[in-house]
Amino acid sequence: MTTTLIVLAATMGNKYGGLKYLEGIGPNGETILDYSIYDAVKVGFNKVVFVISKYFEKEFKQKVSGKYENIVTVEYVYQEVEDVPEILRHPKRALLWGSAHAVLSGKGVIDGPFGVINAVNFYQRESFELLYNTLQTLSESPYQCFMVGYKLGNVIPEAGGANRGICEVDREGYLQSVTDRPGVERIGGHPMYLNEYNKGVNLNEDDCVSMNMWGFTPDIFTPLREAFDQFIKEYGQDVKKTFIIPDFINGIIQQGMKVKVLPTASVWMALVSADDKIQAVLRINDLIRKGIYPSKLF
Repeated sequence: MTTTLIVLAATMGNKYGGLKYLEGIGPNGETILDYSIYDAVKVGFNKVVFVISKYFEKEFKQKVSGKYENIVTVEYVYQEVEDVPEILRHPKRALLWGSAHAVLSGKGVIDGPFGVINAVNFYQRESFELLYNTLQTLSESPYQCFMVGYKLGNVIPEAGGANRGICEVDREGYLQSVTDRPGVERIGGHPMYLNEYNKGVNLNEDDCVSMNMWGFTPDIFTPLREAFDQFIKEYGQDVKKTFIIPDFINGIIQQGMKVKVLPTASVWMALVSADDKIQAVLRINDLIRKGIYPSKLF
């Protein structure tokens, strides 16, 4: 059975050229994405689909994905503003349509269960194992899709704040909602965010957080297409509004679909600031010393 990983990478570049998030953290310049692909293949994923833009396709293949083609089947799909007919969108729209639309872009190359991740996050191998193993039996499960849920205390940047999708989960482990909280950081040792009145609101270290690691079957594309079409009817003339996975998930939950949350103790990592890079290099070196990764990945 083919088990596919969709990697959302269209925001790594733009139509003017140049790629972001390619800072090396490994001994041979390996990036966070390199470690994610290595982990995914290690646990069993045998196909990777990159969602990119044609504007930086050549550079992406040369600098990023070309190195993976000897270890896993690699395909590409494209997310563009022009995916929506000109008559249905604002003429000055430049911003891509969002993460849920990026997933929809993969419909034509998916024929089995699949996972979704962001290209710029380090998820840790244990989370990839959880994602892969659950996908193997997803079609037989009482739920239609699932999310790997991180503890808030494990996903706060070393310095500064970051938006986090805070999840409400019921006693049976099913997702009830995802709410985006901006600027989550530790202040005085406690996680919090600033509300619309610029007042700090406390959060809990153990709060469940979505880091955009999801599992689906191809059946998801039908409600996803319907939801995107409705989004365009309402917001196609908006230049900034985006169709993101949490909003789509909230919508299908309200319609009665079950979304399971699989908790992980994994510790997230990304390069949000210069301090993050220092910590990332130290962490990768430690994982290499422990034998989790070879010193040279590819």
